[in-house]
Amino acid sequence: MSYSILEDNELLNKVRGSDGKAFDEIYLRYWRKLYALAFYHVRDSNAAEDIVQEIFVSLWASRERSDIKHLAGYLATATKYSVFHYFAQPGRNVASLEELGTAPEEQQVAESRLLEKEIRQEIDRLPEKCRLVFRYSREEGLANKTISEKLNISTKAVEKHMTRALRQLRVQFKHMLLF
Repeated sequence: MSYSILEDNELLNKVRGSDGKAFDEIYLRYWRKLYALAFYHVRDSNAAEDIVQEIFVSLWASRERSDIKHLAGYLATATKYSVFHYFAQPGRNVASLEELGTAPEEQQVAESRLLEKEIRQEIDRLPEKCRLVFRYSREEGLANKTISEKLNISTKAVEKHMTRALRQLRVQFKHMLLF
């Protein structure tokens, strides 16, 4: 079973049953985004890594009794609270606390580049024909009929490959649209 096609709530149900592979999938989906969020505020890569690590350790430790309804929101909120806690420690710079609610242009550009890179990687993971059809359609703007002639497959097959590619990408990146 491919965990990458499961939705967050399905993964959470499996994690509640101590499914390590489901937990790994959640980690893979969210660690970069959480790290970027934490790093933006603390400006220290080791501290950001520690914050994200603690969030995932806590998620696993409380898996059997957790009642998380919206994973992306929960993880984002947990990250912000962890950042608050980080700055609450003696000797930390409190000025950055005021910036938690903002998303400056620099952060948006960095997140956009990260998202583009992850989309390219996910497209590269598509099966070969599916990937070719997707690229011809979306990157080169070719019509389904032209793609079918170019790949020597039926127009219906082109449609099937596009549907599969879009479904896989939608499932994979649904979590990113929730932050």
